[in-house]
Amino acid sequence: MASKALRKRLNKRSDSKPSPSNSSTMPASWPPHLNNYRKTSVIFSVLLILSVFGLLGVSSNMWRNLKHDAVSTPVYSIEVVNEFPHDPQAFTQGLLYAGNDILFESTGLNRRSSVRQVALRTGKVEVLHEMDDSDFGEGLTLIDERSAFPSNLVEENWLHI
Repeated sequence: MASKALRKRLNKRSDSKPSPSNSSTMPASWPPHLNNYRKTSVIFSVLLILSVFGLLGVSSNMWRNLKHDAVSTPVYSIEVVNEFPHDPQAFTQGLLYAGNDILFESTGLNRRSSVRQVALRTGKVEVLHEMDDSDFGEGLTLIDERSAFPSNLVEENWLHI
């Protein structure tokens, strides 16, 4: 009789807690929310792995194309043939060569912008037109080469408020 009671107790324990030897059948007896979690994590892992492989494939093709483009892009060199003096306080925004060794230069500096005519060889400012303190000088273009400075120049600027 004692052995029957012991067997019943053992059977009740094995029903309530799965034994480690039955762990291969454990997922079938898991609660539904844990099964959903397991499915979701497997799907997510597969998608993550596929995404990584896809990105590696795309990036390797991009590197191959970039290397090909770099080979076909011409590389130029420069040679400095002359140097001319220049005012180190002039922050050049626009520069035009007007012939006869004359430069037109627009400078941009807060409250000190200007348009100037400069002798190329000496760097001397021959004509200076200072702008209002509220204007900041930018680009410069030549409209008509036949008219005299400064009516033939148009400077782009912006206004301080």
